[in-house]
Amino acid sequence: MSKLIRTAERILTKLEMHNPGGSHKYRAAKHIIDCAVRNGDIVPGETTVIEKTGGNFGFGLIAACHRHDIAVELAVGLSFSQTKRDLLECFGATLIGKDMLLAGATPKDVVMHRLEQQAALGKSYFYTDQFNNPVGVDAHRYQTATELACQLIQARAGKELLFVGCAGTGASFSGITLGLKDQGFDVETVLVDPAGCDSKMGVFADHRFEGMAVGVCPPFLDWALVDRHCSVTQEEMLAAQRTFYMQSGAFVGNTAAACLAVAQRLVREPEHAHRTIVTIAYDAGLWYQDLQKSVAEQARRSVAGCEG
Repeated sequence: MSKLIRTAERILTKLEMHNPGGSHKYRAAKHIIDCAVRNGDIVPGETTVIEKTGGNFGFGLIAACHRHDIAVELAVGLSFSQTKRDLLECFGATLIGKDMLLAGATPKDVVMHRLEQQAALGKSYFYTDQFNNPVGVDAHRYQTATELACQLIQARAGKELLFVGCAGTGASFSGITLGLKDQGFDVETVLVDPAGCDSKMGVFADHRFEGMAVGVCPPFLDWALVDRHCSVTQEEMLAAQRTFYMQSGAFVGNTAAACLAVAQRLVREPEHAHRTIVTIAYDAGLWYQDLQKSVAEQARRSVAGCEG
């Protein structure tokens, strides 16, 4: 069970970054793999799991598949963290389609090509298909939310909550919201997007908030569960990331920091004074060292300019 910590009087954060695989995605990955093994769709030692991923779901799959002796092949977009891509290979996944990706193919193109050629390749694939597999919602509704509900009761958080989250597939946002409602909580929600993006309208700009606003409308996000939409700039996200580290000692990832930036904004609004604000630390910030280095370099240049 990942910890729930309090960093402000009414802000609580569940540290899903401490799951096996390093993120909340482990829950969906494990649930999908366990169900497929149980149903006979995966034969350990024979079947190869294949998926397109930005990294976190891939780490979850590696951790979930290792217990069953299942090989993992991943198509990872070249724009995602190089650190993640290197470590996915280090931990045992085979990254596929690199030449195709360099030539302009999408990760989905790579997966579809491998599935079409699996007989010629001598493979028996199981495509976990996280963007079309509803099992992921169940993982968060019946596992993540159930844990969170128990922790909120222990923390005496009250029954009125404001859940601030983001969406890639939307499985965690929908699953956690539904699960908390199942447990009797009065939940209002806020969906966070990077500045310039609107996931509902299908508007996506370039950004470094890996794991949210991923270029498609979240397939598992029930928009009836979304009460409010907020956007965050990269500067606001990085400031919240630093603040959270100083408060808790936990270096959270970009999506978690974006949600925390919104939580810190909303906690000052009078209409939410009676609600406890809940966020999820989806993964850790160490995956995104290139972004941190660029910020540090900008700070050094600013200091040098002032001294000049």
